[in-house]
Amino acid sequence: MHSPRSQRGFRSHGRASAAPAFVTLAALSGLALPSCGPNAPAPPPVDAVVLVVVDTLRADALGAYGASGAATPTMDRLADEGMLFERCLATSSWTWPSTASLLTGKLPPEHGLIGKDGSSISPDVPSVAAAFQAAGWATAAFVANPIMDAELGFGRGFDLWEGTDDSWDSASIPLERASAWLAEREPGEPFFLYVHLVEPHSPYRPSEESAAALDLSAPPSDEDLGAVTRAYNLMIKGAPYDEAAIEGFVDWRRRCYAAEVRDADLAIADLLETLEERGPMDRTLLAVTSDHGEEFLEHGLMGHGGQLYPESVHVPLILTGPGIAQGARIPERVENRLLGPTLLGLAGVGRPQGLAAANLTDAEERNLRLDEPSLLHLGNGGWIEGSEYLIPEEQQGMASNGVVTLRARLEDGDRTASHRAFDNASAPEAADPRDVVEVTSEFSKLRRPANTAPLSEELERKLRGLGYNLGRKGAR
Repeated sequence: MHSPRSQRGFRSHGRASAAPAFVTLAALSGLALPSCGPNAPAPPPVDAVVLVVVDTLRADALGAYGASGAATPTMDRLADEGMLFERCLATSSWTWPSTASLLTGKLPPEHGLIGKDGSSISPDVPSVAAAFQAAGWATAAFVANPIMDAELGFGRGFDLWEGTDDSWDSASIPLERASAWLAEREPGEPFFLYVHLVEPHSPYRPSEESAAALDLSAPPSDEDLGAVTRAYNLMIKGAPYDEAAIEGFVDWRRRCYAAEVRDADLAIADLLETLEERGPMDRTLLAVTSDHGEEFLEHGLMGHGGQLYPESVHVPLILTGPGIAQGARIPERVENRLLGPTLLGLAGVGRPQGLAAANLTDAEERNLRLDEPSLLHLGNGGWIEGSEYLIPEEQQGMASNGVVTLRARLEDGDRTASHRAFDNASAPEAADPRDVVEVTSEFSKLRRPANTAPLSEELERKLRGLGYNLGRKGAR
């Protein structure tokens, strides 16, 4: 979800952000385990599970995923030491539905937190954190993204949930809180720690160190931004526009994004140092992933939460720790919503009823799951069709056999649906009608919860204050 926010000035790494300086273009818009023979060694014990979500991190921003010149040595090293999933899909292209899927193992239509229409995670949906909690593990979450509110159901299962009220906190804030919490843990006390970093979500405020490392210029002037805004509005309408204004701004945003990816990598290095201070990490499982990616006009839009293309849903997934094969690169398509059940199984924690049985580290199971399509979901968003910019009621996607088929349900005159298909090697084109029928069929199988709670007036006030338009017809 891409919200209108004020640009935060460059910061020193580890310090709180400076005051907003200008408005960005965002203003426009029973667990299955690996089979073991009778003489096979028992899996190494685990007493710490750490899940790091790097908000808005697309997979191809990391050196480990092929990015040229990427300043991501920490995540690249973790990939070398553990298991990297080359084709990992998030379930949606913005934070609410995708992170809810990460923490419940469910698809958005199943957990209930779909869009900006006052929904929340159904209390009937099992929670990964609650499973650790029920097993006697200490559980804590430290979250820098202000829209990740416990009221929405994200906090269920956590002994401690520390978010932020109305600011997009730099990584130093959740890391400081996480370090204090870790210092209180007794040796050998099992724990599940969830850390959600907001870098590289816009508006960008890279550290001075990272800005200098990437030779990042000062933010565009208000006059420049006005020209970009006008050009962008014309572009999505299919009208002639100032291409130079757009190109220069997109280049600046890409470099800002890369600088914040560098800051996220530095933050993960700090977290690893804190974890290592507790002693050897040979009993610690660590997972790094993202809730969604980011688009830079590859398909006509900027940001995220508008479409379901690879730039928005192909995210990194790196897993290290006891029993994880070193240097393994997994080519099969996987979904990061199945990471939670995987972590529970590897930690020897029972899976609650209703949570998918899954083990992403098991090759046989991954191959079996390839027979099942991966489903993607987005409430409304944006859809460019010819010279029209449309806001559909719903977007659905299905990844199968190397092709992703997208379907948008529109309510605009006589049109009720639009569709297109793509693969990683070609531009979008008209989808095969049979594929569209299969997308519709797969989504019709999902049970939608009826008991999601409406947003409180206080949470609505907070979201509007952050620039989020609520309601089905709101701008993305």
